[in-house]
Amino acid sequence: MNYGILSLIPVVVLFVLIFTTKRMLLSLTVASLAGSILLGGWNFASVWLEQIQAAFMGGTVGYLFLLLALFGILIRLLDKSGAAIEFANWLSRYANTRRKAMLLTFFLGWIIFVDDYLNNMAVSTAMKRVCDRHRIPRTLFGFLVNCTAAPVCVLIPVSTWAVFYGGLFEQHGVTVGGSGMNAYYAGIPFLFYAWILLIICLLVILGVFPLIGVTRKDNKLALEEGIVCTEERSLDGKEIRCDDAEEEASHKKNPFKFLIPMAVIIALTIITNDVMVGCMGAILVTIIIILIGKQMKLTELFDAMFEGVGSMVQICCVIAVAISLVGINNATGMAEYLVEAVSPYLTGAVFPALVFAFCALYTFFAGGFWDGSMIFMPIVVPIAHVLGMNPLIPCMALVCAATAGSSAYVAGDAIMITSRAVDIKPYYQMMGTFPYALISYALTIVAFLITGFVMC
Repeated sequence: MNYGILSLIPVVVLFVLIFTTKRMLLSLTVASLAGSILLGGWNFASVWLEQIQAAFMGGTVGYLFLLLALFGILIRLLDKSGAAIEFANWLSRYANTRRKAMLLTFFLGWIIFVDDYLNNMAVSTAMKRVCDRHRIPRTLFGFLVNCTAAPVCVLIPVSTWAVFYGGLFEQHGVTVGGSGMNAYYAGIPFLFYAWILLIICLLVILGVFPLIGVTRKDNKLALEEGIVCTEERSLDGKEIRCDDAEEEASHKKNPFKFLIPMAVIIALTIITNDVMVGCMGAILVTIIIILIGKQMKLTELFDAMFEGVGSMVQICCVIAVAISLVGINNATGMAEYLVEAVSPYLTGAVFPALVFAFCALYTFFAGGFWDGSMIFMPIVVPIAHVLGMNPLIPCMALVCAATAGSSAYVAGDAIMITSRAVDIKPYYQMMGTFPYALISYALTIVAFLITGFVMC
């Protein structure tokens, strides 16, 4: 059944509630219930429960729950054992100014390119205390971490994002020399959104580009009063001050208790192509280091592991409801309605820009970054052929759209994971990134328009 413009109701409800209540789980639940009422009428409760069950049975939620639990265990062990603090103390010798601390955060994001989840967690854990000591607000720090997650992963052709899209390209006949991965390699220069957002991020660090919105306000507070995260913004409801990080500083500066587990997780992830295996290996190595160094009792070690799992429960619940909302949006035919709405305006020259503009808005409002690409790829490729153009450029516009959604969608897994790693609420994580993402969005449309008129 085609619900037409009514299919937009869940998304409208979601964003009205997010910006009025700033409560993520409440907003997602009410939005998913609104969609369930649209689909099932008085039988909405059954529809809602079916969608929640489908989200859990789909595999994505279970995978994320387990992965986040493992990340939670690893982070808590590194914290409790003092490994993270000692690494921060050692790193402070090199990141001894605000700008150096932010630059190091930026470049670490390029080094840990294998997976965006791993990037978020590893960079946050490594740099959080260092940036606190230099009075860098958590919203600004979250922006730096978020900018070097998905945008970096799409630019490095051996990441999980590149492998996924290379396979998707090949599945739909978008190839170079018979290979979808070769097509992806050829299209990397057209990943305008990633390039632009990363350039803006670097310019912000260098002080060339001004701070905007909450990052500007929070930066002023951090510099003047030493508060890097207020109670309102903190995920745990606790104020975080630069003094807290300074009090943790000591003469212990052994980086290897942190670097060895990080090296293990990166190496195993590359070797096995599975970040979960990498995380399990890093946990095992961390436990061995802790036991050899007698830094924690066995009971304390297990308590820390359970605390790590518990720290991720809230984020896991939010992700589960968010994925169910994506399923509801698919069931209402929201994507099909929007495609019909923009189809009269299609021409070869504007097609790549329109693909990016439309699909980025869809991923921002409806979620489902890789899912959205799987929905739109079978639509984009045939239209490109009908318009007589090479489908590679509009397909790269689709990759850009997914990247934009990942970096800015308030209920997306990337924002959720970054907010947990940075310890700020998802709403403020999104608001820290959104102004820069919006500028990148506008400039990317211009870039695809120019490309379309020149090459198509």
